[in-house]
Amino acid sequence: MGELKDLREQSETLVNRAKELGNKLYLAGLGAYEKAEEGSEELLNKYVEAGTEAFGEDAEDKPKALLASRGALLAARQLLDTAPEKRQALYEKLVEAGKKERGEKAEETNEFVLAGLGAVASAREEGEKLFNELVSAGEKRS
Repeated sequence: MGELKDLREQSETLVNRAKELGNKLYLAGLGAYEKAEEGSEELLNKYVEAGTEAFGEDAEDKPKALLASRGALLAARQLLDTAPEKRQALYEKLVEAGKKERGEKAEETNEFVLAGLGAVASAREEGEKLFNELVSAGEKRS
């Protein structure tokens, strides 16, 4: 009889955990929707402003979509121009994270392996952080 009771308790625990995770996923979805709503409007305005600045006085006659596309193009060009420096900075950050993850064994570990370890650790950390932010935003929205 004790085994049956234990199985029932384990089953209830599992169901409750699944409900809890399902609720968190729902809240994260709400949070993602909220952030997408906010972020897209903000990004559109940023691109329109940059496009307006690029066209100068001629911007008055241009549709908002054209201004935004010009602003997006300028942002893409700027990103391409700074990509090599950003790539190097990211690589160095990942190597440092890999060293931290590897601890004392870092000195004897290949730099590329350290960068890979750092990438995994950073992705895990950033993923958890983002998920928690989305859950929090979802809780506020619901």
